Amino acid sequence: MTTQECDTRDKRTIENIESMLRVHKQLGEHADSLEVSIEDAAIVVRGELPSDRLKSELIPAVRQAGVLDKVCNCVQVPA
Repeated sequence: MTTQECDTRDKRTIENIESMLRVHKQLGEHADSLEVSIEDAAIVVRGELPSDRLKSELIPAVRQAGVLDKVCNCVQVPA
């Protein structure tokens, strides 16, 4: 696979995840405060959510987008 093909695949993966987060019943209203990236072959989600319950919804939502690779949930919850 060429570098361009990898970049296109990565971009499409990120778009799929972001789309899934926007339509997710609980996460949808917070989707704009989340950043999705690919780092060292892992999906990384950063940002802030108002509760641990919502944070726990992230990885299942990413899995619904078809991502089976490693997912790093780096989202912060205010104290």
